[in-house]
Amino acid sequence: MIIQKIEIDNFRSYYKSNSFELDNGLNIIIGSNGDGKTTFYEALEWLFRTDGTNKMNSEFISKKRIEELFANESDDVRVAMTYEHKGTIKTLEKTFRFTKSFDGEVSFSNYSYSLIEQNGVERIIKDGIRFDYDLPSEIRKYTMFKGESDLDVFQNSNALKMLVETFSDVKDFEAYFSFMEYAKKKADQARDNAQKLDTKNTQKIKSLKTNIEHEEGILSDIEREIKNKENEAVNFDSLLKSIEQSKEASKLLIAVNRRIETLTQKRSQTQARINEDYNINLLDNMWILMGFGDIAEEYSAKVNAIDKKRRKLEKDYLVTAGADKVLKKMQSMKTDFVPLPVHIPGQKIMQEMLDEEVCKICGRPAAKHSEAWEFMLHRLEEYKESLKADVDEEIEPYYKNNFIVELQKRDTTLNDNLADITKLRHKIQETIAFNNRLHDDVKKIDANLNLEFEQKKRILAQTDGLTEEQLLANYENISNWVEQKNRAENRISILKNQRTQHRVALEEAQNELSKLAEGTSAAIYAKTALIIRHISEAFKTAKETNKKRLLHAIEDTSNDFLEKLNSNNFNGTIRILEKANGQGEAVLMNNDNTRIFNPNTALRTTYLMSVLFAIGKLSGERDKSEYPLIFDAPTSSFTDAKESEFFNVISRLNKQVIIVTKSFLKESSSGEDVLDRSKVDAITGRVFRIELKKPFDRKKLGTIQTLISKIK
Repeated sequence: MIIQKIEIDNFRSYYKSNSFELDNGLNIIIGSNGDGKTTFYEALEWLFRTDGTNKMNSEFISKKRIEELFANESDDVRVAMTYEHKGTIKTLEKTFRFTKSFDGEVSFSNYSYSLIEQNGVERIIKDGIRFDYDLPSEIRKYTMFKGESDLDVFQNSNALKMLVETFSDVKDFEAYFSFMEYAKKKADQARDNAQKLDTKNTQKIKSLKTNIEHEEGILSDIEREIKNKENEAVNFDSLLKSIEQSKEASKLLIAVNRRIETLTQKRSQTQARINEDYNINLLDNMWILMGFGDIAEEYSAKVNAIDKKRRKLEKDYLVTAGADKVLKKMQSMKTDFVPLPVHIPGQKIMQEMLDEEVCKICGRPAAKHSEAWEFMLHRLEEYKESLKADVDEEIEPYYKNNFIVELQKRDTTLNDNLADITKLRHKIQETIAFNNRLHDDVKKIDANLNLEFEQKKRILAQTDGLTEEQLLANYENISNWVEQKNRAENRISILKNQRTQHRVALEEAQNELSKLAEGTSAAIYAKTALIIRHISEAFKTAKETNKKRLLHAIEDTSNDFLEKLNSNNFNGTIRILEKANGQGEAVLMNNDNTRIFNPNTALRTTYLMSVLFAIGKLSGERDKSEYPLIFDAPTSSFTDAKESEFFNVISRLNKQVIIVTKSFLKESSSGEDVLDRSKVDAITGRVFRIELKKPFDRKKLGTIQTLISKIK
C-alpha cells in the first residue's frame, strides 16, 4: 500500500480544503507546537476507524468555518486518503455535514464512510469498512504511532499473541487441536465400550483406567500449579524489571540521602561549637574590662597620690604630736621620704621575696640575712604587727578610717589582674574569629546540602512518578523478590520434570490398555486413540516451532534495521522474549547476553522503531504488500546529528514513512520558529511545512487556520 494523497477539509485547524501529495519514500511534515501536527495524526485516526464509533463530533469541526457561516448554511468535514494497493487506486473517505442554526448551534447530518475504487473510467463505491481488507485492523496498530511512548508494541499484554496469530499460521492449529481433542475423546469412548465385552481382562482394564484417571488428575494439578508459578515468576520479573529500570536512581538516591545525613550531622556539630553567649563572657570572663587599662592607670595614679599625701600628713601629725614610738621609728628609717604603706607589697609577695631571696620591686638579689633581706623581713614583721590591735597606742590616729587603704588594696588587686585584662583583646579576637570560621563552615555545609537536595529533586523528577519511599522500598525488596522469583522458577522446573514423568506413566498405562485390546473389537479404536494422541502432540510441537520461527524472523529483521539506524553508534542486539504467561517483550541485549535495562532515549526509540519496521516488512512479505508507517514526533529526544542520520537512513529504506515533527525548525532573531534550510536540504524525501496563518487571536479558536506549504 502506498498513500498518494491525504485531504483534510474543515477538520479542526484545517480550514476549508487542504491536501498533502505524498512520496513513495520518506515524507516529513514540519510544524511548531500548535500548528496542526497532532490534528493531522488525529484526522487519520478518525478516517481509519472502521468500527462504526465516533462518527460525528463537534470537536472535529473548524471553529473558523463555523463562525463565518450564516444561519442555515452548511459545509462538510471531510478526511480522505487516496492510495494504491495491489495495482488498484482507491480513495477512503469519511465525511459529515454540519449546519449552523439561527441561535449559533451546530447540528450534524449526512455521515458517510466510503471506499471508492477506480477501475479504469468506472468508480466503484463500497462501504468504508472494506478498508479492513486492504489494511486490516490487526495490522493498523503496527502502522501508526503517536509519540515516543507509543512505539513499544508489546505494551499490550496480548501483543505477542496477536502478532503470532497475525503473522504466522499458528491460529490454524487451533481448529486442529479442537478436532483432535474431540476425536481422541470419541476414540477412547469407543475403545472403552468395546473393552466392556472383554470379561477376561475386566479387572486389569479397571485397574489401568483407575491408574489413567489418577495420572490425568495429577497432570491436571501439575499444569494448574505450573501456570500459577509461571504467573508468580512473571509478576516478580515485572517487579524486578521496574526496579531495574529505577535501580540506578535508587542507588543515587541512597547515596544522596547518606550525604545529606552526613552533612546534616556535621552541620549540627559545627553549629553546636559556636559560642556566642557574649553576655556571659562580658561579665563572668571579664570582657567588660576590655580597654580598661588607661582607666586603671589613672585610678592607680590618683590613689597613689592621695595615699602619699595621706602618709605625709600622718607623718607631720605624728611629729607634731611627739609620739615616742613614731619618732623612734622615723629615726630608725633615717630618711625624709614618705615610706610605703605597710601593706605594700602584700604579705604574700613579701614572703615570696624572702623565700626566693630577691626583691621583686627593684629586681636585685637579697641574700638571706643580708641588709636588704633583713629590711624585707622587718617590713613583713611591721605588716604583721599592724594587723594586731594597738591597745597601747597613746596617740589618736590622724585618720580614724582606712578608706584610702582600702582603695589602695583594690588598686593592688586591680594591678595584679591588669596583665590578664590586657590579654583579653587577643582572646576576644580569637573567639570572634573562631565563631566566624564556624559560621563560614555552616554556610559551606548549607551550600552543599542545597546541592544535594537539588540532586535529590532531579533524581525523583526522572523516576516516572515513583516516590522516594517507593524507590527505597523497591530497592530494599530486590533480594526478597529475586529469591521468590528463583523459588517460583525452581518449582516450575521441578513440576515440569514431574509432568514429564507422569506423562510417561500415563502413556504407558494407555499403551498397556491398548495392548489389552489386541485381538478384540476394541483394537482398532485403541490404535486410533493412540495415533490421534501422537498427532495432537505433533501439532503442539509444530505450533511452538512456528511461533519461535516467527519471533526469530522478527529478531533478525529488527537487528538489520537497528544496525542501519545506528550505523555510527552502539546499538546492542534486539531479542523478542516470551514470558511464562504468554506475554512478549522486545528487549536490548549486550554481547554477553545481559540485558540493557535503561538505554538512552534515542537508542530506545530506534530499537523499538526497528521492531516496527521488521513487523511491517514481515507483514508485507506475508500479504505481498508493504504498509506505510506514520509517526507523530518520534525523534524529539534525538540530537541534531542523530536526527539527521536517522532521517537519511529512513529515506533509504525503500519504505513509505510519514513523520510529523517539529524538527528542522530553529529560532530566529525575533523569537519565531523558522525553517532550518540546511537541515532540510540534507535529507532525501518530500517535505511539508505546516504553520498557523497570521495574524490570529491566541484567545479565539475561530481565528486559527493551518496552512500547508510544500518545501521539497
